[in-house]
Amino acid sequence: MGNVNARDPDYWNVPDDPGIRHTDWMKKLPDSMSVSKVSIPGTHDTMARAGDIIWSWCQSLSLSVQLKIGIRFFDIRCRHFKNGLPIHHGQFYEHCSFTDVMNTMTSFVKSHPSEVLLVRVKEEYKAAECTRTFCETVWLTLQNYRENIWLEENIPSFKEVRGKIIILRDFKRENNPIGIPYATLDIEDYWKASSYKEKWRRVKAHLDSTRSTTDNIIHLTFNSCTEGIDAPREIARSLNPKLYKYVRANQGQGRFGIIAIDYPGPKLVEYIIENNFKTNVNVYQKSNSVFSCVLL
Repeated sequence: MGNVNARDPDYWNVPDDPGIRHTDWMKKLPDSMSVSKVSIPGTHDTMARAGDIIWSWCQSLSLSVQLKIGIRFFDIRCRHFKNGLPIHHGQFYEHCSFTDVMNTMTSFVKSHPSEVLLVRVKEEYKAAECTRTFCETVWLTLQNYRENIWLEENIPSFKEVRGKIIILRDFKRENNPIGIPYATLDIEDYWKASSYKEKWRRVKAHLDSTRSTTDNIIHLTFNSCTEGIDAPREIARSLNPKLYKYVRANQGQGRFGIIAIDYPGPKLVEYIIENNFKTNVNVYQKSNSVFSCVLL
């Protein structure tokens, strides 16, 4: 299955820190621009770095390092257990909590106020020993971070959310708004693929569609899946080169939206970011957001 401690300089990374830094890349995005118009590197099952078997691991980079290299979408999965929110990947506990995640993220955006983080919050595994609902526990937890989170259900401009964390709510809302409903996103997440070929066909079709539209909808493509007996890092080793070639070949040809990746390599992350500064200005003028074509 390959060397566990390996890296490809372009698309695939297993060591903890690839050494690149893009801590403030959103600073050059215009305030008037909608968050839906951006190309954003992200991670699938962001915190899945622990567990008894390699098939439960989806990332090698810590949350702190992901933030530093420019990742801005995070797939956070919480189990509801004893009125708390430990992070899980299926049955596997990831040795951290939703509070730990929020502490790390709020510390980052306070230090880098130009940046915006988009966070899918999803309930994972079986609830146990709880006296309130999952929604209630999430709401109560988020009250500690109100200054730095976006809980409205509409898609904001960058001016409205710099230095904030946008919650993408992937659970049933009960009372108050808790972020943008995840179900309103345009999503490709064919996670149980019959083959790598079929998964990539769907990823490419969704990215093609995203690039060809200028709607004010957040587009999210998961370049990850399960297939046969391969562990996620080996699946990523197959899918990430295809994504890398696609991103390079289509630089400046429209937004990619959010791309969620397992084991993202540093150059793959960089090319997704750079697309924002190579995309034809006319694409953004159509939505009244004039975009400066400046290389990072």
